Amino acid sequence: MSDGRLNAFLNRFADVRAAETRAATYLFTFFFLTTFSFYIIKPVKENFLIGVTPAWWPYADLATALLIGFVVAFNARLIDHLPRRAYMTGTILFFVSALFVFWYVFDTGQQLLARTPMIHSSAVYGVIPFQVIIRDIWPLPVFVFCFFSDVFIAMSVTQFWIAVNDTFDPYQAKRLIGLFVSGGLLGGIAGALLTSLLVRVVGPENLLLFCPGILLLVLATVHLLHGEQRKLRGGSEPPSPGPKARVGYLESFAAVRKNKYLLLLAGLLASAMVAGSLINFQFKIVVKDVYEYDVGRTSFLGNFYLGVLFLSTVFHWAATRRVLKNFGIRLALLVAPVFLLLGSLSIFLLPAGLFLVWAIFVRGSDKIFDNTVSQSVRELLYIPVPEDIKYRAKIFIDMFVNKFAVGLGAGLFLLLFHVSRFAYKPASTQVREIGFLVLGFIALWIVLIVVVYGLYPSVLKKDLNRKWIDANKAVKDNVDMDVTGRVFDALESRDRSTTLYIMNIFDLIRKGSLSPELKELLGFKQDELRARSLDCLLDVGGEVFFRGFEEAIADKDFEVEVRKVFASDDYKAVMEKRLEGIAGSESDIDRMEAAKLVGMMEPTPEVMRTLGLLLRDPSSQVVTYALGGVAVHRPREHVPLVLRHLESPLTLQDAQTALAAYGPAVEDVLKEALQDRNGPPGARRAIPEVLSRFGTQRSADILLAELACRQEDLEADIVEALYKIRAVRPDVRFKAGKVRQEILFLIERSYEIFLEEVLPGMGRPGADTRAEALLDLKIKRVFDLLTLIHPAEDIVKAYQNILQGTRKSVDYSLELLDNLLDRDLKSALFPLIEDLPPAERAARLRKAIPGLGQTSVRSRLK
Repeated sequence: MSDGRLNAFLNRFADVRAAETRAATYLFTFFFLTTFSFYIIKPVKENFLIGVTPAWWPYADLATALLIGFVVAFNARLIDHLPRRAYMTGTILFFVSALFVFWYVFDTGQQLLARTPMIHSSAVYGVIPFQVIIRDIWPLPVFVFCFFSDVFIAMSVTQFWIAVNDTFDPYQAKRLIGLFVSGGLLGGIAGALLTSLLVRVVGPENLLLFCPGILLLVLATVHLLHGEQRKLRGGSEPPSPGPKARVGYLESFAAVRKNKYLLLLAGLLASAMVAGSLINFQFKIVVKDVYEYDVGRTSFLGNFYLGVLFLSTVFHWAATRRVLKNFGIRLALLVAPVFLLLGSLSIFLLPAGLFLVWAIFVRGSDKIFDNTVSQSVRELLYIPVPEDIKYRAKIFIDMFVNKFAVGLGAGLFLLLFHVSRFAYKPASTQVREIGFLVLGFIALWIVLIVVVYGLYPSVLKKDLNRKWIDANKAVKDNVDMDVTGRVFDALESRDRSTTLYIMNIFDLIRKGSLSPELKELLGFKQDELRARSLDCLLDVGGEVFFRGFEEAIADKDFEVEVRKVFASDDYKAVMEKRLEGIAGSESDIDRMEAAKLVGMMEPTPEVMRTLGLLLRDPSSQVVTYALGGVAVHRPREHVPLVLRHLESPLTLQDAQTALAAYGPAVEDVLKEALQDRNGPPGARRAIPEVLSRFGTQRSADILLAELACRQEDLEADIVEALYKIRAVRPDVRFKAGKVRQEILFLIERSYEIFLEEVLPGMGRPGADTRAEALLDLKIKRVFDLLTLIHPAEDIVKAYQNILQGTRKSVDYSLELLDNLLDRDLKSALFPLIEDLPPAERAARLRKAIPGLGQTSVRSRLK
């Protein structure tokens, strides 16, 4: 089958990209063959173990718990010191050899149970003495085989997931997990089916002879996968998890102990394993009570695992992907413990005659969840763990913590067996008494799920950093825009009018902003300031030198004295008479001085009337100073005049500042102007910025309501204003339903832009880049709106890393979004932001919204 046809086939079951086809196929085969051998070995192991006295059962698990630490340490050294392919080749060949040895031991043991060995010539070669030793130490070989099978299964699964990590990045692995788990389930079905069909023909021990051949096929697959890994990585070897230093049990343990998240994750997995171990003891008690002989028991176990794996496959294909996609990790984690909790409670209500059915149901449910949702989610929980400790931590948790938990379950069973005298109680009583322990560990399991999931997004975010600081925030944190504006006014007026200059300097003094650095910038020099036309300010005639000005402005009493002048009745009487005349002067300079002076005087009716005249002045420079007076006095009657000046670029910013000075008192006026479809377009576009400066709940509601009208010319300004409100006022609440509607609208509009404007121009010389820029802006606005209903810092980090991050940070960003967003937003947004070839992106967009590209968004909405 060609790669194209194979890719099309695989895409029926998972989202497999063209470049991933062969590697995904090899990993599917790897897991299929591995679990094929598992489910031949497992029924054989369970059969021999159930066949011994129940009092011995816990010792198999305890031996594993005590000895597995040495295996962890040895395995960690192998990984660190050997190339990946050599490591896997050596361990697989070891397992093949060991299986032949165990076959011989069990075959001999089964024969010795039926007859006593007789001396013949073969004794010369030591065969009979060896047979006698096996008979004398029985059932010790059963416990050794149990330990071997646990190590084999744990190491094989760990090797598989290491191969996945070596081949794919985390986000790729997440997309393909469903396919790999399917391979494991199908392999398990094949192994369980072979066991159930052949056990009555060849016997339990002879089934082991099938496994070496299967493992040799695994070895061939590993070598093919290694070649594909080199292709995917440009000819380089898979990255080593760390320096090839001596690493043992203590280092693996330290990797978990020093990381709070890993410690809680280990506790979660351990509580789940203890509960599962105790449920397994309940299952064994019931099976031993019903099935007495090896062949029947092995056949039942083969059929049990066959049924479990078949249902696991159906559940996985039908539900696992949907559960993860629609409900996220947290609910996927809770499915198994909640279901087992209800099943374990039911044991106290059922009669003894239904215990086999109950055991099949509860133990089967435990295995089904473990094979599907739980397995997929457990692997996803490792995604935020730093690479330098992931390998050691995963090996420690998978091979030590899990087996220790099984050992703890065995210890609890052993204690209960002797304290409660199980040997003298019926199977039904034993199962119920174990049930109390099961309920306790399931409750602990649920609590730890809640805690771990609470940490998951925060751990994931540690590897994401902002790529740039928000411009508005940077300016706000580092620049006083009001002072900066006044300084520029002073500099601009210095050569134009000494009167304006002095009034601007006085403004700076009033604000307490005239620092030594500003004095130097403004170029103060004693005896150089000529106070022209000071008569309009202090009512002294002529033109004089104002000697010692530098010293004067440094005097703390200077401001007080000037204020006294402005407040005096005589000054008011004189200036009110002259102010209107100055405002009507033909000189722009005079009118600018009058406009500046209005802002420094008290708001008497005459002063406010003059301010109205100045706001109608044809000179934008005069209007700018007049708007400064509006910001000081805030006369309600002049709001319509101020709104007019939002239209001109020359007065826009000053008009916005003046309106912002009114505060929320003018929200209704601004709302009316914003909603006026016949109003000046420039003024309407400027109003959202003013509302954002208020930052009130009502301002946010006004903006969101206007955004819902979906006017293209206002969209950018409204979204930016909403984003600013969220950044400055985190206490403001936005209606999530309304925000989601606008986000989905913008996403759909982005689909249309890509399919109808960007895609047709790709690859053409001189293609118009405006469509691509518009698409980028639409996506930026989507993320801005997402900050309204999700943690703003998380959304900003994800957006910035998707734009400019490394492949790893992009994957982490997508994973973070996957945990933050709901199902509809994820399914709509991800096709736009994932790294996809254009044709594949187009196919996914059309699939997301049928008919897209044939009928425009606007027409469909109408």
